[in-house]
Amino acid sequence: MEAQQPVSKTIPAYPFIQFSDDEDVVAFFSAYNEIAQEYLDAFNSLTLPYWPVDMISGSLLDWIAEGIYGETRKKVQTSQESVAKGPYNSVEYNAIAYARLKNYTPGSTDHLADEYFKRILTWNFYKGDGFQFSTAWLKRRVARFLHGPAGLDPVLQHTFDVSVTSNAGMFSITITEMGDGIATFLKTAIEQGMVKLPFIYTFNVTVN
Repeated sequence: MEAQQPVSKTIPAYPFIQFSDDEDVVAFFSAYNEIAQEYLDAFNSLTLPYWPVDMISGSLLDWIAEGIYGETRKKVQTSQESVAKGPYNSVEYNAIAYARLKNYTPGSTDHLADEYFKRILTWNFYKGDGFQFSTAWLKRRVARFLHGPAGLDPVLQHTFDVSVTSNAGMFSITITEMGDGIATFLKTAIEQGMVKLPFIYTFNVTVN
């Protein structure tokens, strides 16, 4: 059975014939038809299940992720213990940028940005790698997370920039931070269980 194509044109509204010579009435119906067509075009281009598009963000992204895929946006835990830096002469000179003091309390969390959430969705629901876990599977997942903006599936020519070694059920992943914070966040996502990985193994991530 062939899939039904979406409707691309609205049925235009029009005034009764006795008002068809009134410029104001005709202008009103013309504006209404134009707006109705714009709404239809917007809905046709929305493609709700495809989260990498720019139109899907914020609360709409949350609604789609939970309603279609059963995935909720998690909070990023910023600290497991009390961290305080800042009393004068307590840290090495120039180690903290000016006005960048951080003070975390145990269990504090932060909002997960759309960019990170979309990459997590792609990791968790991408089917192109198959379902058999292997070193190659893991390297492709990591490379796609690093190089796919907003969860896009980039063309991966190679995965040479991702190092994966294993020993007695421990997988060591080494990646390079490119200055956009993605590699550092991936380390956090793996450590906090935001991305799906086999529970029988442990994973250690090093960011260069």
